[in-house]
Amino acid sequence: MAIQIDQQPYKKKSLIERDKITDEWLLTRLEVLLPILMNKHNFDMWITLGREYHEDPVAITLFPSSIDSSRRLTIFVFVREKDTGKVKRLVISSNKQFEPYYTCCIGKKGEGPFDLLRKLMDTYQPDQIAVNHSAHFSFCDGLSLSYYQTMTDTIGKDYSSKLVSSAPLAVDWLQFRIDSELAAYKELATITRLIAKQALSDQVISPNQTTSREVVEWIRQKTFDLGLKTSFYPTVDIQRKGSSADRIEDTIQPGDIVHLDFGIEYLGLCSDTQQLAYVLHPDENEIPEGLRNALITANKFEDIVFDSFKSGMTGNEVFEEVMEKAFACGISPMLYSHPIGYHCHAAGPLIGLFDKQEPIPVRGELQILNNTCYALEFNIRQFIPEWNKDIPIYLEESVCFKDNKLYYLTNRQTEFYVISSKR
Repeated sequence: MAIQIDQQPYKKKSLIERDKITDEWLLTRLEVLLPILMNKHNFDMWITLGREYHEDPVAITLFPSSIDSSRRLTIFVFVREKDTGKVKRLVISSNKQFEPYYTCCIGKKGEGPFDLLRKLMDTYQPDQIAVNHSAHFSFCDGLSLSYYQTMTDTIGKDYSSKLVSSAPLAVDWLQFRIDSELAAYKELATITRLIAKQALSDQVISPNQTTSREVVEWIRQKTFDLGLKTSFYPTVDIQRKGSSADRIEDTIQPGDIVHLDFGIEYLGLCSDTQQLAYVLHPDENEIPEGLRNALITANKFEDIVFDSFKSGMTGNEVFEEVMEKAFACGISPMLYSHPIGYHCHAAGPLIGLFDKQEPIPVRGELQILNNTCYALEFNIRQFIPEWNKDIPIYLEESVCFKDNKLYYLTNRQTEFYVISSKR
């Protein structure tokens, strides 16, 4: 089914088509990616507990499309064979819809799930058992206290002494994208951009009538009508000459910059972008030169980020190098980029935070790795002669790091979208 976004056709995938795609991704990830990660982090066993209505964030990424919840309790058990390095994929569940992704383990009458888990440990004798608890990464902290206590009581002291945090493995599982996922991310970013472009146009915004809130409502409804979800609640605000605040919410007027922060969730993956439009005065034919120059500076800052991104660097190292280069070029920036993936603010290295323009402990110490995606999020502040003040220019682009190089997932914004005041 083809529909229109800003006069451009977009083929809407059916639910069956989407399920087929995500199931193919899951099987490839389990067969190809998981053994690499288990060997990389030297874990003999990885346990993820899924609890109905209180799902582990990792467990959600392990379900095939035909299973949408844990149904009381589901225990995923991944076992690395010590002699071959191959990984057995087991699930303590009687639901045959888990196959062929996993082998179902069903207990005898009277055996509970944790009794079966103990049996698997007896069979495979793991030296290191990874479980999802972490003080620093929310994605890797899904094991509840009650189930931790039940598990340790059942498996006994010897196996409990071998429990370690799965965080290094779980972060990698969440942040790595296989090639087919990266290819789909381009479509995801393009759809996001087309919706944003239409939102920041005369089709949606009538100066002196449309409020910033009404644009948010249009975006949410448009996304819903396309059979998609927003990856977070969108934000639309205004920068206005003469205003004492950098960003306000109000009725959109001629001379305003309209700023949009928006993303979608599609095929289980999230996008995140910030785009800018300018509302022409009735007697204006072009955007003020000061604003155009500020956007050029923002693009120069993006170039600095691209030049600095290298495999093996930590998020903190990228942050410090980028900021040093930018200051040397006379740019006044803030950098707060983050991974995107299964979540909008996803697992992986942080590169600054909005409220902490400095190296970030732990989360900023993770390394930049190939086949990962990010929201290149930042702002630069520059003096605008026509406004007689400094203003921030906010931008955010979806990017991927592959083959030791950073790529835009769609064309970056190099010009303001233009909204006319003439009717």
